[in-house]
Amino acid sequence: MTADVTWEGRWEHSECGASGEALFPDEHAPDSGHYDCPEPGEIGWYGQWECLCGAEGDGDWEDGETADSGHDCVPEDDLDNEDEEAAA
Repeated sequence: MTADVTWEGRWEHSECGASGEALFPDEHAPDSGHYDCPEPGEIGWYGQWECLCGAEGDGDWEDGETADSGHDCVPEDDLDNEDEEAAA
């Protein structure tokens, strides 16, 4: 939703236990790259996001799905301008 949101995510394979970490922008589909594993199972991600405005959250998703914070950030300068307009 905004370029100011960054995710820190961790993936793990449910059967072999392989795992990894990644940093990526909001609305991005991170990929573990764990393709050649002989074990069956799913790769799941869990991540936490933080916006420059201080908002934060978390989520989980399957490998290759998009991580979306759903955060519509209003820059602080815009809030200050709205407050000034309301006071006038």
